[in-house]
Parts: sequence; C-alpha cells; structure tokens
Amino acid sequence: MRTLQTFTNRNHKSLYRKSIKSIFKIRIFRSTIIIISLMCLILTSGCVISQQQSENYALMKGVTANDPVIIDGDLNTVGESQTKKASGSLDIDAKLTSESIVFLPEKRKIFQVKIHSSNIQDFQLMALNTLGEWDQIHEQRSTDSKIIDIRLRRPVTTTGIKVIVRKTSDDAARKRQNLRVGRENEETPDGKIRRGRFVYKVSGPLTAPGKIAEIELFGYVDKTP
Repeated sequence: MRTLQTFTNRNHKSLYRKSIKSIFKIRIFRSTIIIISLMCLILTSGCVISQQQSENYALMKGVTANDPVIIDGDLNTVGESQTKKASGSLDIDAKLTSESIVFLPEKRKIFQVKIHSSNIQDFQLMALNTLGEWDQIHEQRSTDSKIIDIRLRRPVTTTGIKVIVRKTSDDAARKRQNLRVGRENEETPDGKIRRGRFVYKVSGPLTAPGKIAEIELFGYVDKTP
C-alpha cells in the first residue's frame, strides 16, 4: 500500500509540475504576442505620423486635361469624357468608349484618385508609364456612387491619369437617339426598287460620355520636422 501511495503521489507531483510548466509557456507565448503586436502598432503609427496626404495634384500649376472643366476645382461645373469619332460601323460604334485624361507637369506618386461623376457605372483607370504607354491600375465593373474614391493597392508614379468610361446610366437614351432601323433597298436590272431587309443604321455614338465634375489626385508628402 505504501508503495502504491508513493507511486500515486509521485504521479500527482509530476502532473502538477507539467501543468505549471504548460501554464508558464502559455503566459510567455501570450506576452510575446502582445509585445509583437505593440511593436507593429508603434511602427505603423510612426509611418502614418511621418506622412500626410498631399494637396490635390490636379490643381497644381501646369496641369492640363482633355476637358479643362474636370480640373477647375469647382464641383458645380460639370465636364465630359471625350468620345472618339464615330466610324458609322455598328460593330465598332456599339463598343465605343470615351475618356478623360489629366496630365501632370512632373512625376507624382499617386495612391488615391477621386472621380466626382453623376453617371459613370463601368470604367478603367490607367496611368502613363515611362515608355509613354497606358497601364491599367484599377478597374470597376459596377458603381452607383457619385464620388468614386479609389485607394490604390500600390502607389503609382506617373505624369498622367486616364479614365476610360465604358458604361454610363445615360447609355440607353443615347442608343435610342443614334440607332435607327431602316430597309436596305436594292435596284433590280429593270430599274425598279426592291425593298430589302431591315438593317440598323448608326448616326452617332451609342454610348454616352461620362459626366465628370472633378478628378482629384492625391499622394503622400513627408512632414517637415
């Protein structure tokens, strides 16, 4: 009996020591996690504190746009994205897009773009690269917002921003205006006119331009110590 009791006591002591060690390890692990989290928070706060949002680059001296109204700083004036000239071909003009372009006088690192528009629903955002080509930096298939606020995952350094408008809430009305159905008549050998098949006739763009009050461009600037 003594031997059994001694063995049992030893087991209890062993389990107790193991429990204490486990609790101690858990506490150390939790403390380590808390310390790491606090360090990350301090580092992140330091980065935010050392930087602040820039002024709207689109209002800098020397900035130009294919419609000056979209960079005049007045939300009460509304410009338009510029539509390419219609070709008269239904297949081509049915997919016709329009675009708004803002050119900066010098390179700027941009992380945020705001588009104030009452009708844009589907668009691409492009940035001009060092080779003079346009790279897509954002795409939005659907939006009903009047202030489209885009925060880029990665800031882009560029001298130009282009908004390609692919769909607006006014497209249906524009299509009704410029798309007509007519007959394709043909003349017979004896000089008579034979009524032909029905065809679609395009008299202008089938998509409406984007109504844009302002395009705003923002970056980060370092705070002066």
